[in-house]
Amino acid sequence: MSGFSQRGHRDSETKHAAAVGIQGDFKEHCMLIRGSELTVDDVYDIAVNREPVELDADQLAMVDATHRRIQRWGAEGHPIYGVTTGFGEMVTRSIPPQFETALQGNLLRTHAAGGGPLFEDTTVRAISVARLNCLMRGYSGVRPETLRLMADLLNAGIHPLVPQQGSLGASGDLAPLAHLAISLIGAGQVRRNGVIRSAAEALADAGLRPTRLGYKEGLALINGTSAMTGVASVSLVRAHRLLRVALWAAATFLQVMQGSTGAFEPRGHELKNHAGQCEVAEVVLGLLGGSELTRDHAEVMRLIQAEAANSGRVTKVHDYLQDAYTLRCIPQIVGPIVDTLDYCRRLVEEELNSCNDNPLIFDSPETIFHGGNFHGQYVAMASDFLNVAVCEIGVLAERQVNRILDPHLNRSYPAFLAFGDEGLNSGLQGSQYLATSIASENLDLAAPASVKSIPSNGQNQDVVSMGLIAARKSCTLVDNVYTIVSVLVAACYQAASMVGIEKFSPGTRGLLEHLEQTTPAFRDDEGIASEFLATVRRTVLDSGVDDLLPSLPSRAASPRFPAFAPVQ
Repeated sequence: MSGFSQRGHRDSETKHAAAVGIQGDFKEHCMLIRGSELTVDDVYDIAVNREPVELDADQLAMVDATHRRIQRWGAEGHPIYGVTTGFGEMVTRSIPPQFETALQGNLLRTHAAGGGPLFEDTTVRAISVARLNCLMRGYSGVRPETLRLMADLLNAGIHPLVPQQGSLGASGDLAPLAHLAISLIGAGQVRRNGVIRSAAEALADAGLRPTRLGYKEGLALINGTSAMTGVASVSLVRAHRLLRVALWAAATFLQVMQGSTGAFEPRGHELKNHAGQCEVAEVVLGLLGGSELTRDHAEVMRLIQAEAANSGRVTKVHDYLQDAYTLRCIPQIVGPIVDTLDYCRRLVEEELNSCNDNPLIFDSPETIFHGGNFHGQYVAMASDFLNVAVCEIGVLAERQVNRILDPHLNRSYPAFLAFGDEGLNSGLQGSQYLATSIASENLDLAAPASVKSIPSNGQNQDVVSMGLIAARKSCTLVDNVYTIVSVLVAACYQAASMVGIEKFSPGTRGLLEHLEQTTPAFRDDEGIASEFLATVRRTVLDSGVDDLLPSLPSRAASPRFPAFAPVQ
């Protein structure tokens, strides 16, 4: 998949815990955070794989220069939003300079008003690194010590409790980022190694001191798109892997159904002009190489001609000259998904490396940018596009499950792939209900959130993105479609156990053999369907099988916006 293999910049030398002020067990390399070149894969590694982070020294110098500049201007009383004014619709209130810290602390306490279930620690880590990368651009006004503390919390595994609900995604992800930021001043609660305690206690135990908020620092910490961007980054990586599983399942499904390879020949796909379609056709055709079960188009023609030869009348033949869409149109259905994931990745990575707060600090009070970079419409729409694409993976997989199990469609297999007496044994009949019910649920989840704007904040925030809602739906959809695809994998494995795994292509046989070692095929009188499906799902989710999954041809990485020149 285009660009997903790109890595963020890492220092070439081994980094020690002392580099970020925390003692502990570290991997050989740290992820260098400098406000640019961070990828969704980097976010995933930090969030899920707990890769430690280090802050770029040159960028910290720029951060410090900007911080000193805004502190001076705030003390001088220049009219600057969120520095010497109230927030949102209260921008008309002029705040005297002596309320420097109180104004920023009050902002965090009032906006830490989220609700609903808490984000998992991995998601909190993704949000944290997205915010850290934004602030490292050096245009927000935070002090370097605050950013070092954010890195220290990540490296120490101290995770603020962040509720999922409460963001409009327009003046930034205010509520979740406030819950994230409030731990930096020693308030709120955090979780470390599964234990919840006060932030003040956790920081003290780790030898860390809370930060003191200067002019604009509270606003800079929460006024941006980092919650939706962090969540979307992790979902994109998981969706890419889900796509690889779905492609393996599609190629295996084609063999189970003894499909034709003719619909995957490159010449026809090149005439459609879409890169994703051509790539999918290429991958599937490659996966089918060496199969004893598929047939090329010439063979299908010979079989039909032999059956209808010299009959002198209209003849019904048993072979289809063209397969059903679930077999023949895989490139046309999955190709747009490939291109959509690539497009969404580009948008999210551009946002990930952006200055997405307000105001932005330049070289004089008069040139401060009072704008709307906190607005999350890009990530909101990218997440909505991603949700449609992921939903479509499930739509195709569910219909492929149906074709394997339906006794009227699955050629010579037993009804619902039941071992033993059909009727007495129901095979995977119940398992299909799981896939179909989730596919229906997904249709609601894939409805766009980015167009559902409701004004708030005294009509100041009168068009909002609802980006975090869209990104949260991505998480649910990826999980849901993993379940649907796991049912398809289970059905393919069940059929392969009947026809013989050795007949499948080398490109698909590895995972089938791995499944054979993990769990026996399902038999009504020997197991429970949910346990069988859960085992298959765990196998599919296991990163240990990644080498058995296909990859799409690599495209050139998306262009990166260059880092701005330091302000003099």
